[in-house]
Amino acid sequence: MLKKGVFLKSVGDVAGLTENYPIEIAVVGKSNVGKSSLINYLCRNNKLAKVGKEPGKTRLINYFGIDGNRFVLVDLPGYGFARVSDAEKKKWGRLIETYLQRSIGLKHVFVLLDVRRDPDVEDKQMLDYLYYYRIPFTLVATKCDKVSRAELTKRRQAIASCVGVGVDNVFTCSSYSDIGSKELCDRIDLIVGAEE
Repeated sequence: MLKKGVFLKSVGDVAGLTENYPIEIAVVGKSNVGKSSLINYLCRNNKLAKVGKEPGKTRLINYFGIDGNRFVLVDLPGYGFARVSDAEKKKWGRLIETYLQRSIGLKHVFVLLDVRRDPDVEDKQMLDYLYYYRIPFTLVATKCDKVSRAELTKRRQAIASCVGVGVDNVFTCSSYSDIGSKELCDRIDLIVGAEE
């Protein structure tokens, strides 16, 4: 487990993307896929990142210093079906894209996908974007408590096939039934250790 996470700052527009941290790991995915929940789960602090039942709770880029700022987790606004105006969605899109292009400290991206659904057009656009800009990423299937163990195996294979990766490249997690925390923390240790 990660030892301690602290909130550092929020950024709501492109002009605010001025400060970089040496090692940043971003968390992206559709609205309501569980980005904030994952951060809270890994840090064992349910109040660290704000979680809402309605999609679109995260409207800013939120930075969390982990283990004495050994690295920073960056919670990006969700893309997809959040009930906001098209103008707001475009603003979020610009903010996310600018962050991904400009952040010197960005070393890795966790792309979260709901285990119950196949990746859609927007998910594939995000992956294409990361491939194009050569930004390393890890696929994380969330909400694994919502399916049986047998179904989890099938869904993991379906997601891997849908995006053209090996099944071992799809990590599974659930913040409610404690699935996947060790594997994700080990993954983070490898990412951060390689940069230190």
